[in-house]
Amino acid sequence: MNEMPALHARSARYLKRPLQMNLELTGECPLHCPQCYVEADPSRRMPLETALHHIREAAAFGVRDVNLSGGETLCYPGLEELIRACTSYGLVSAVALSGALADEAALRGLLDAGVSQIYISLNGSTREINQKTRDGYEAAVRTLGLLASLRERGILSAQTGINWVMHRTNAEDFSSMIRLAEDCRVDQLVVMGLKPDAAGHLEGFPSREQMTAVARQIRSYAGPLEIGVESCFSPLRALVGESLFTGNLNLGIQRGCGAGRDSYSVNASGAYTPCRHILLPERYQSLDAYWNDSAVLQKLRTAEDHRCPPCTGCRLQAYCLPCMEIGEKLGDSLLAGFPGCPLADH
Repeated sequence: MNEMPALHARSARYLKRPLQMNLELTGECPLHCPQCYVEADPSRRMPLETALHHIREAAAFGVRDVNLSGGETLCYPGLEELIRACTSYGLVSAVALSGALADEAALRGLLDAGVSQIYISLNGSTREINQKTRDGYEAAVRTLGLLASLRERGILSAQTGINWVMHRTNAEDFSSMIRLAEDCRVDQLVVMGLKPDAAGHLEGFPSREQMTAVARQIRSYAGPLEIGVESCFSPLRALVGESLFTGNLNLGIQRGCGAGRDSYSVNASGAYTPCRHILLPERYQSLDAYWNDSAVLQKLRTAEDHRCPPCTGCRLQAYCLPCMEIGEKLGDSLLAGFPGCPLADH
């Protein structure tokens, strides 16, 4: 089991060295999802040498995980070479796929290159539910079937999972998503938080009642899946972490938004950003300089000192650090917390 890297000597709010790097490889995607975070742009593509440079740099700086993202990640022609580079440096490599371009040959290419984790994006157990927020239901389900077949034949060497973005329109489908994930024999079902779309709008965030119901299902689940909640979906993590006997367990850096605290991103032009959603690019000579000198990252690390309503005084305040992009888009400030949070005390 990997140990948590050391906290920075001057602060318990961020790590000396980040755990994860996201590489935004391309803006190209064949789908047209209603709720998309990325502005589609086929011309936006990270040069292969730039991507390889950042992988080498991440490995030298002690980063553990590399997320290779798009657009549709399989649109990037050098994807397998990047995975091989991650493998050679001992990095954990992860790809999230829509399934639109995933046939058996493509999946086996990723596996042969040494990919560590393959996640399929799917927001509903039926086409009707999925299409309210995502395109490509049939492609995602087909790809899950291919992965299950590879597992049965002893070919699947990567961890597999489903990325499920919780929305007001699919929250009641969670139990069916659990059954689908079990039937497809994936390892994980990851509950992801809704973030502002490419136009900066946040519509359809789940209600307090919906989040409470899903948290209850996660706490009581005893099946073969690992059900996780991504750290930037901090309100739900805080609900899941509640316990009558031990207090709230959602503590530490990974209780919430990790932008500039345990992770960072590199956009397609090679500039550093706090995460793939916070579009504040900066140019530095090295990751070391960015991680330690960036004024943007320093600002993000002070969020606890600048609580705003409705976060101020909330009973979950100590256990929740909401997505900073939501604060920027809805409250015009990185440090605005979550204006309109459905869990806010009334």
